[in-house]
Amino acid sequence: MRWIVAGLGLLAVVLLGVVAFAQDVEEDLSAENVRVVAQMDAFGLLEEVVIGDLRNNGEMAYANLTIYGDVLDEDGNVIGEAFGYTVDQCGNAILDFPLQPGRSQRFVASLDLFEEGDIADIEIFPEGEAVEPEVATMPEDMPAITTVSDQEVVSVEWEDEGSLRYGVGCDQQVLTDYDWYRYDVAAGESTALDANPNEQYITEAFITQTGINQVSQSFEQDESLFSRSRLVFPTQTDRVVYQIDIHTVITAEVDGSFKRTIHRVLSQYTLQGYVWSPLGNFVAYYFGAYGEPVRYFTASAENGLISALLPDNTPSATVPGLYNDGRTVIISGTFPDAEGQDVTGYYLSSPITQQRELLFEAEELPGNNYPAPVYYRKDDSTRYIYVVRPLDDQAVLQCYHVEGGELTTLTELPLDLATDERAWSFMSADFNTLAIAANGDHSGLWLVDLTEFDACR
Repeated sequence: MRWIVAGLGLLAVVLLGVVAFAQDVEEDLSAENVRVVAQMDAFGLLEEVVIGDLRNNGEMAYANLTIYGDVLDEDGNVIGEAFGYTVDQCGNAILDFPLQPGRSQRFVASLDLFEEGDIADIEIFPEGEAVEPEVATMPEDMPAITTVSDQEVVSVEWEDEGSLRYGVGCDQQVLTDYDWYRYDVAAGESTALDANPNEQYITEAFITQTGINQVSQSFEQDESLFSRSRLVFPTQTDRVVYQIDIHTVITAEVDGSFKRTIHRVLSQYTLQGYVWSPLGNFVAYYFGAYGEPVRYFTASAENGLISALLPDNTPSATVPGLYNDGRTVIISGTFPDAEGQDVTGYYLSSPITQQRELLFEAEELPGNNYPAPVYYRKDDSTRYIYVVRPLDDQAVLQCYHVEGGELTTLTELPLDLATDERAWSFMSADFNTLAIAANGDHSGLWLVDLTEFDACR
């Protein structure tokens, strides 16, 4: 769901509150970042709604949250009402979600204006049922891990080894829909950004040259296509990657010129994202829902398709990792060995010849909502693969030494993914820090300092 901020200026917010179960909701729950926006409804029409973030400042959790509001004009007269509920970053209602102490959650409320007038203030009245807070299930002793954010982080861009940008939003949208922050690793501080710096390139000329909003059959313009384009400005190359309405994947210069078609005939597949190598090669991966096999192809942003066409590549149970040259992927699944016996584990696979090589067996594979394996080539004879997966229901980070055939568990991770939640990993350019982001109820962004471990260095 794409939000378009209405030009109403910054709205003052007054929280009145409702008492529930002897808890002072007025003191415990506060509304932040409240504003009126124009939202695209199911029929493609714009409607004004109120959105904001509900923060729990108390010691109890709050369930069954409902949002009420009074809309006031400049004279303090009530000219309308608002009614809504908590949602995830994609706008999906999460009514049964208990808001834990110290955390915040997006809310959306419909507007009912019954008198004319300009909106000056919105008074928010949250109602909720106080419940016992969730018992922490995450391990506390993780000295190599730094928590950056508890928000729904879906994109990370390393600026250099000491600084990164991260985007909070819906993973089905594009960078212009995210709330962006810059994080200083040494200072341990996040700063809100007005926008992603790459938004400066998204001009009318860019839209025209890329054809990103053009309907293929009628050649008409449809602005809603932009949010479904999967447009990215990767840090590993000067070119952009996106898909058009019929899911053809294209690369172009940042001004939209010199387009190169990478892969056609993908309309029946759902693009979920890209995994990048330092050389500007990438694997585009596709699946429809949790539990479905992951389909993919590899390509160079500069030179085009590297792998076989997507339908001809060996499916993976998890999102594939990528070797630097784009000619080898790291997949998982159950495949027959030389004796015809099925072996479940992680494999190296050629997306050109489809030949496979077993890396290590794994009785428990993660779902397609876990991060892709990360490849690190230290030198000509030393290759490492970092893998995030569950062991005995606890997410861990492991490192596999390809030449030595050794698998080492480095640390437990603060990941707790439901089947409708996802996580991603982003390696710093110096390969010293691995950023792990997640959305959903246990969302966040964490940095793993790989120099804290003796293995795989």
